[in-house]
Amino acid sequence: MSKSSIAFNVNRVKRQLEVWLGKENVSAAEVDRICYSRDAWPLRLIRLGRLVLESQPDLIVWPQTVEQIQKIVLLANQERIPLIPVSGAGGVAGGTLAITGGIVIDLKKMNRVLQFDTNSLTVTVQPGILGQELEEYLQARGYTSGHFPSSIYSSAYGGFAATRSAGVLSSKYGKIEDVITGLEVVLPTSELLRTKAVPRSSMGPDLKHLFIGSEGAFGIITEITLRVAPQSQATQFASYLFPDLTSGMAAVKQIFRHDLKPALIRLYDENETRFVLGRFKSPPKDACALNLMYSATKELVRLESRTIKRVCIDEGGENLGPGPSKHWWENRFDLYYPSSLNMGPGMLYDVLDVAANYANLEKMYWAMREAIEATGVSTMSHFSHFYPDGGNIYVIFIGHARTPEEVETKYEEVWQVGLEAAHQAGGTLSHQHGVGLLKAPWMPIEHGPSGFALLKAIKAHLDPNNILNPGKLGLGEKSTTPRKE
Repeated sequence: MSKSSIAFNVNRVKRQLEVWLGKENVSAAEVDRICYSRDAWPLRLIRLGRLVLESQPDLIVWPQTVEQIQKIVLLANQERIPLIPVSGAGGVAGGTLAITGGIVIDLKKMNRVLQFDTNSLTVTVQPGILGQELEEYLQARGYTSGHFPSSIYSSAYGGFAATRSAGVLSSKYGKIEDVITGLEVVLPTSELLRTKAVPRSSMGPDLKHLFIGSEGAFGIITEITLRVAPQSQATQFASYLFPDLTSGMAAVKQIFRHDLKPALIRLYDENETRFVLGRFKSPPKDACALNLMYSATKELVRLESRTIKRVCIDEGGENLGPGPSKHWWENRFDLYYPSSLNMGPGMLYDVLDVAANYANLEKMYWAMREAIEATGVSTMSHFSHFYPDGGNIYVIFIGHARTPEEVETKYEEVWQVGLEAAHQAGGTLSHQHGVGLLKAPWMPIEHGPSGFALLKAIKAHLDPNNILNPGKLGLGEKSTTPRKE
């Protein structure tokens, strides 16, 4: 068994859990414990690649009812056992790692659609339903979730809610916090909280937002009600090439100032432009590509495409037609299923996802790029989520080091200088990938002394025994990278 920070009688607890859940839904097998010792955090994958086994859970359980979860939480409080909720484990920041041992609560068997209300355009689901599973359910009935993260085939709605995720069509459909209307949550005391699934309420603070983005540290989400939309009548793609990043950014701002919301807006820097346009065109040195997708009624698609074409041409854009954008949409999962990165020994890679308003966005991009490339790695970037007042940046870095130890040192250096540059430029240090362990040390900097103290006070009040996902969000004693065993 892995060493837990708080000793408990694993065999006795296992027997009790088997009574409640059935033997088939409780495991202490080494193969399961190893499998559940990772998510999709590249640093953890780099370590696994050289057979460095880090902290593992002591037990994994697969509950099927809310009542079972409540019993598990009660037992965990009595025994002071850490609980780590998981619903897909597709995160990239170590948010579901059992750094103190304990019990992983895998919600994959709670994956049903509970209610579909076509009158109100809402759907209520359990947290273990995969993004693609819900999308196929809705599309078969003429609707869509509009939520398309790159991990849609391997991540679930519990994780979407817990990390405040975003999908590639968020300009039209919004982020996860925009579409969640109600939650059911098992609190760390085992009490059940249900927020009303209503369009809006002015009855004090909206409690559901206490748990959206809490990464399982404040409660275990067991039910989610979401807004959905009818499938669009028409879809059209467009691509433009701008002389430089500044002119491309100007076009994006004008799109929003014309009160238009294309489903897809992706602006690439010159490095990633060469990557995405390789099969279509050899772009000039500083040129930046913009991919667009319109998805609405036929009339609105015609209006959006005509107006945005004029905006892009006025800002110096060259019309490339639908090809690059359509090709990206149809092949957008190729890097993920299976991964075509094919990183060999000595390679390091990851993505920094940050956001800022337009006053700081381009400045932040250049500051991060300069700081990261000064470490000796290469970058390419795109801006894939925009708002009327700003947007996000995906800074992708790829590098090489001579030894496995140097890979980790370089990886941590890149994150340190990249996030510091983003912070100094006035940006937020995570747009959609959450905090987990990777960004936990930055939480006091992000929120400031008063804000972080308030988060710690909320955690202490809700979870006095610190059993729920300890160490995540920078809360609790364990807020650094996982220990090596």
